[in-house]
Parts: sequence; C-alpha cells; structure tokens
Amino acid sequence: MAKEANTRTLHVQSEKGQGEDHNKSRVSFHPRHITLETFRNLLSHYPLTVERVHRSKLMLKLHSKAAKGPKRKAEMKTGAATTTKAELNLSEEKHILEETDKFLQLDQWRYEVLPKIIVDRANGSGQKGSAEGAHLLKEELIDIMEWKTKHGVSRPMLMGMVTSNPVATITKSTSTAFAALPDVDPVVAPNDAFPKASLDALTAPIRGVGPATASLILSIATVFGDTEKQVPFYSDNVYLWLCLTDFPEGNNIKEQKPSKHKKPNGELIVKYNMNEYRELWNASQELRARLNNSAGEKSGDRPVSFIDIERVAYVLRNIAVSDYFASQLPEAGLNMEKDMESANDQLPKESKKDSSELGTRRSKRIKHEVM
Repeated sequence: MAKEANTRTLHVQSEKGQGEDHNKSRVSFHPRHITLETFRNLLSHYPLTVERVHRSKLMLKLHSKAAKGPKRKAEMKTGAATTTKAELNLSEEKHILEETDKFLQLDQWRYEVLPKIIVDRANGSGQKGSAEGAHLLKEELIDIMEWKTKHGVSRPMLMGMVTSNPVATITKSTSTAFAALPDVDPVVAPNDAFPKASLDALTAPIRGVGPATASLILSIATVFGDTEKQVPFYSDNVYLWLCLTDFPEGNNIKEQKPSKHKKPNGELIVKYNMNEYRELWNASQELRARLNNSAGEKSGDRPVSFIDIERVAYVLRNIAVSDYFASQLPEAGLNMEKDMESANDQLPKESKKDSSELGTRRSKRIKHEVM
C-alpha cells in the first residue's frame, strides 16, 4: 500500500505565477513529496473551502428536513414536486447566511480568540478564574465540541456527554492537562515530548473527551507557545492524509475513487485511540520538519505550523469545492458534484467578513473576555 501511495501523483501543469517549478508537470499531494509551494497554495484555499463546505451542509440539512415535511410528501405523492436543491426562498437563504456567518465566527474563535484567552489566564491576566492558571470553562469546552462536530462529521452523542460534565471537573482537568504539557523539544526527545500525561488528564475524568478531542484541546492551548512544542490535533482529515495516505488524484472531481477508509456518513474507519494519535503525532512532526527545512532556505517564509497542516488536510479532503484545480488550470474547467455545485451557486457575494468583526461577534461572553 505504501509503495502504491508513493506513486500517486497529480498530473497537473502548473499555471505561471502559482509558485511551482515550471519545468515540472507533476504536482504531488503525498505528504512525503508535497512541496512547500503546493502546501502554501492549498493553505490559501482554506477560507473559501470552509465556508463552502459549511454552507453545503446547511443546504443539505435544510432540504432533507423539508423532504420529510407533510407538504413535501404530498407534492411527491401527486408528482407536483419541482423544487431543486439550488432554489431557496428568502427565509431559507437568510437562515443559511446567518448560520454560515456564525460558524465562520466559531472557526475564528477556535483558531485565534480562545488560544489568546488561555494565554491570558496562564499569565494571570484573565478576567475569569485566573487563580487556576491556564484552563477551560465549561461553556468553552461545549463550544469546542460544537466546532469539532460542525467542522467535521456530526456526532450528536458527544455533545450530550460533554454537557453532562460538572464545571469543577472541566476546570480542574484542563488546568492539570495544560500544566503537564512537556517542556521538551520533540526533535531532541520525541518520546518525552509526546503529551501522554496531558491527554490522560483530559480523557480519564471528562465524559465525551477521547484522544481526538483531547488533542484538539491541547492544540488550542499551545497555539501561541513555543512553535516546537505545539500539539497537533487528531482530525479525521489529517489522519486520512498523513497516516492513511488518502488524498485526491487527477484534476477531475468525478474521477476520484471512493475512499475505502470512510463510512457512508464520512466518518473514518478508525479506532481514535492513543496509538493512532501517536502515529499522527509522528507523521505531523515529520511533515512539518521537512517543510520548515524548505522554508528556512527562503527568507521571509514563516514556519509551517500544525494548524497549517490541519487546514491543508481539510482542503485536500474537500478539494471539490476549494477551487484549487480551477486556480491551476482555469481553462480546463471543473466538473463538480451536483450537490456541491448548487452550494457554490448560492454563495453570497458579501461572504467575507473583517476578521476583527468576526472576533467580536462570537458571543457576549467572548466579547467580555477579550476586552
């Protein structure tokens, strides 16, 4: 399988100005061969991709709900149903716009706002409970789980389990986990750098938190720390790309083969255990080190972070709506899946929000803590 994966490449002629070597016609997404230029290019498509994916999920959910209603059933029975997925009334369009905007705020909150709040608490400057040092509030853990289930595959049971945890358990467990993070360079001592104690401090006492969610919590807590000691998040997308070497092939979406590693609902066929996370940990460290070695050869390049890897993996998994291929070969066009195509057609023109506006609109609670 490894040998087969190593030969999987994307035969795409790079457009001038895209940063690829023009003497090469093969662009590889394999984690051992992807270039820094290709990686950066994919990363630049994250904002558009995450917006389109979430909007598409909302549309599918909306139409699925409508199809179960009595009016819809009557239309189907009489053969009068003519509404397509691309057609939305004003109320539906407003709902999708509002919910998409809320999720984009939540996405920024996860990557930028909450990490800063945790740093403030660690420094004793937080407005709530700074005596405990760096920690999470219960409502913050609930928001993290909301982001995780909306950003990836929906798992409603996890939210119920997380909500059932006592406030004191979450405060104490996250405080213990953050304090136990290893102060070791993973390049010098990879085994000692693995945050086993911190993961255990989260998974043992907190209901609904397994190794994957625990790694997400630690990833958020280490965003603004030493870059060498950041913790990667065990996301489905990263594991699919780095550990299962499952990534797009060809430049036609309809030519993509169904993944044998995913269930019909999109969930990976994995165990989400500590051994798998250690595999992802090692693979993430290897990819980041290789790309940063390339970045070091060019002045002005900022180091690649685990969040960058996480976002690139997300784009690769959702490349059908990323416009990545279109940006490489605009003259070739792109055959989208019908559901995704309708989602693209419905994108609002004024979908981009100022980052500061998004950061302050997350919720009254977030506004209060950031101020």
